Amino acid sequence: MTPAIRSTVLACLYFAGFGCLIPFLPLWLEKVHGFSGAEIGVVLAIAGFSRALAGPLTAAWADGRSDRRAPLFMFTIVLTLGFAVLKLLSGFVAVFALILILDIAFWGLLPVVETTLLRLTRTGRPPYGVARGLASAAFVAGTTTVGFLNDATQSYWPIWAFLLAISAAMIAWSALMPREPVLARAEKREPFGDRLASGLRMLRNPEFSLFIFAAGLIQASAAFLYTAGSLVWTNVQHFSGGTVAMLWNIGTLAEVGFLIFLGGWSSRFRPETLIVAGGVGAVIRWTGLAMLPPLWILIPLQLLHAFSFAATFLGGMRFIQTLYGDDRTPTAQMIYMGLANAPTYAAAVLLSGPLYDRIGAPGYLAMTGVAAIGLVLAIMLRARTAKAALVAATA
Repeated sequence: MTPAIRSTVLACLYFAGFGCLIPFLPLWLEKVHGFSGAEIGVVLAIAGFSRALAGPLTAAWADGRSDRRAPLFMFTIVLTLGFAVLKLLSGFVAVFALILILDIAFWGLLPVVETTLLRLTRTGRPPYGVARGLASAAFVAGTTTVGFLNDATQSYWPIWAFLLAISAAMIAWSALMPREPVLARAEKREPFGDRLASGLRMLRNPEFSLFIFAAGLIQASAAFLYTAGSLVWTNVQHFSGGTVAMLWNIGTLAEVGFLIFLGGWSSRFRPETLIVAGGVGAVIRWTGLAMLPPLWILIPLQLLHAFSFAATFLGGMRFIQTLYGDDRTPTAQMIYMGLANAPTYAAAVLLSGPLYDRIGAPGYLAMTGVAAIGLVLAIMLRARTAKAALVAATA
């Protein structure tokens, strides 16, 4: 089995779990542990702020490993042990503390899985766009499976069982991943503090800083959907678990279609243009969802996930590669996730919980504002890089 196929399977396992975590963890916390919307928002937000610290530290630590599987093992073992214990806990403080750890670990895996997939599909098949599309399809499979099991059992235990099974499977699959890349002795001796400082120095690049906050805000604007989307559809619009899963899957299938079928076509556009398109899609999407539209309008709004997420994500990955090349892309991705994406998402989540408790679906309009700020920054980035390219071409 080639490294590209191994990394694709790893990504599929992770995103199958993600397909359960994102739409159904808030339901588990509300229905099983009695959390309010504000309490759900707080625990997810604190985890996001914690990732601002964990992201750069993980990047610096992983850069010093001779075996890139080390962070995979660390995070997947934490997840498996944590989910095994979760069902045994009761009381807000205990559940809060464990969910905080699990959320940091699950999101901490994201840049590790993404950059592993990016590296190992570069020289083999499937290519990155197809592999990433398959991973997004696994998100659909995870969401569909858990939604169906919830309806079939008339309970919420499948959420816990599925996450535990996926975490355990990822430990086993991590052992099958290649030990790559093996660092030279000189690189191994570089002190941890130097590696951390090297990563943080990326923020001195004004284009990189503008990018991470533009893309970070656009993607963070999904926070209300991820925090309260399933709650709105279940408690306010009274959709079944199957319909909720279907709505999540429509967005993810739009993402899959964009990455697999339009990924090559989109390469004719500059990365910054894709990020601008993502911002426009996000503004339209959240404004529409705030109106509590009927199902036939919800479907096209969910299809805008192809722009609000997929176009922003693909543009961001290409921008980082263009700016830093293959060697520094993993560290740049972790810095982006840790210092821009995670804190902005966490702040938006912290806002989303109380908004859901107080006004319900109109809370989406706050995300329209967040996306609009990201869109403005993306337009500024595009103008800046276009001017720099023109100057370079003239010279």
